[in-house]
Amino acid sequence: MSLFLVAILAFALPSQAQNATPSPVEIVNLEQNLWTTMAEGNFATVRSLFTKDFIQVDNKIQAADSLLITLKHCKLESYELRDLQVRILSPDSALTAYHVVNTFNCGTEDHPQVNNYDNNSITVWVRQPNTAKWLVQAHTETPTALAK
Repeated sequence: MSLFLVAILAFALPSQAQNATPSPVEIVNLEQNLWTTMAEGNFATVRSLFTKDFIQVDNKIQAADSLLITLKHCKLESYELRDLQVRILSPDSALTAYHVVNTFNCGTEDHPQVNNYDNNSITVWVRQPNTAKWLVQAHTETPTALAK
């Protein structure tokens, strides 16, 4: 009888963990991993962090594929996430809000074209159904008054 109970608990616990409300630390780690992955230039991994219906809104509206084309032409050279805050929206969704200062190089080694950005950003994270995997569904960036 106790072996049967252990087997039931073994199957029940993972599903409870999948529906557990995420911790703010977990969401912060996801956001930091996203930026690190973009800086490393591993585009397949970056793409795997977005939902199929991902959308980014800044000076234009673009889907993940458009964003990846931009990232292939402009290397994220540096970034700093400041004042990062997390809001848990539901057990399967969360939002990060933060100030990001970053530098992209959209030129070549011989002719660098460095662009500096100073933005306030929001990222919406959603847990995929019946999994523990979190993906980015939306991201926005708004220039701060300090942007030049």
